[in-house]
Parts: sequence; C-alpha cells; structure tokens
Amino acid sequence: MAMEAIAAVEEAEAAANRRKAEALQQAKQLAAAAEERGREAVKAAQAKAEQALADVEKAADERIAADAERIRAETKAELDSLRSRAETRLGDAAEKIVERIVNG
Repeated sequence: MAMEAIAAVEEAEAAANRRKAEALQQAKQLAAAAEERGREAVKAAQAKAEQALADVEKAADERIAADAERIRAETKAELDSLRSRAETRLGDAAEKIVERIVNG
C-alpha cells in the first residue's frame, strides 16, 4: 500500500506540475494577446489623432484662404473708392491751379 500511496503522490505532483505549466503557458498567451491589443489600440489612437490633425489643418487652410480673399476684396474696394474720390478731386484741383495761374 505504501507503494500505491507513493505512486499516487507522484501522480498528483506530476498532475499539479502539468496544470502549473499549462496555467503559466495560458498566462503568457493572455499577456501576449493583451499586449498586441494594446499596440493595436495605440496605433488606432495615433491614426485617429493624425486624421484629426489633418482635418484641423485643412479647416485652418480653408479659413486662411477665405480670410485672404475677403481682405483682398476689401482692399480692392477701398482702393477703387480712393481712386474714384481722387479722380473727382483731380478736376477740381486742375481748375484751382488754372485759376491761380490766371489770377496770379
């Protein structure tokens, strides 16, 4: 009976060692899978951030272009207005110059 008990203990120890090795292997696989999911999550977050940055840059470029066009149009309108006022005053100025020359 002692031999049977020793064999049973050895069998139990071997089974425990197998379960321990299996658990260790499973833990390693779970850790590797979690690490891979983490890397994928970081990649996805990075891609999302890069896309958001590209969207912000595009919107900023569009606003800059619109602002530049608006400023260009306002400046042209102001220039046209100044030119028009100058042209109307040019005739008056010429008349005054002629009058001063003639009247001395």
